[in-house]
Amino acid sequence: MTQEPREFPETHWSQLLELKNPAHPRHAEHLDKLFHQYWKPAYLYVRAIRAMSAEDAEDLTQQFFTMLLSRGAFDKLSPDRGSFRGFLKTALRRFAVSADRKEAAREPRDGAQLFGFQEAEALWQDVRARDRDLSPEDAFDREWARGVVTEATRRLREEFKAQGKEVYYELFREYCMEPDSTEPLSYDDLAKRHGVSADDVRNHLRAVRQRGREILKDLLRDYLFPGEDVEDELRFILSR
Repeated sequence: MTQEPREFPETHWSQLLELKNPAHPRHAEHLDKLFHQYWKPAYLYVRAIRAMSAEDAEDLTQQFFTMLLSRGAFDKLSPDRGSFRGFLKTALRRFAVSADRKEAAREPRDGAQLFGFQEAEALWQDVRARDRDLSPEDAFDREWARGVVTEATRRLREEFKAQGKEVYYELFREYCMEPDSTEPLSYDDLAKRHGVSADDVRNHLRAVRQRGREILKDLLRDYLFPGEDVEDELRFILSR
């Protein structure tokens, strides 16, 4: 687990259920992807749940994932018991308030570090500076949503580049993601910068937004359990 794959690996519900069977040929692969997807949200949850040092939060996060492996926690995983995100948050809350938490959290100390906690701590400090009253659940969900959007953005960029339409994505990035100043760029400003018409800017932005929404929905369909609504999850993601 020393190198992170893409931000949002597939976690289709059938793959999640395969976590219950250690003998499955892809069990280790699914587990590795799962841990890389959720360790940052878990770390932010732990930082938000109570006052503790970054070192203790690192230990507790690592111990939580060790516990998931050692206690057969995935045996209780079932699509009819809610989302996997909810399953993990419940498990985290119970683990964090357990009577033996303090001693358990010390076990990984001086051992191998599973995750790159410096990046996660920087995320926490940024989140904390903007919202000091953030709940553990919201801290977890916001970081999870950020990972989804990051992966969708990566796919969007690569797709338009492969089609020879880099300008589409650049217009989207400059107008929607990285404005140069507090004053929003106008379509005319972007048109002059990229040598296109204002109508082209409008049409290109519409195309990227539509495709970005489709990519987000595709990612979420891989994540959802049967019966969960992709539109509800999309609204949840975009509200974070």
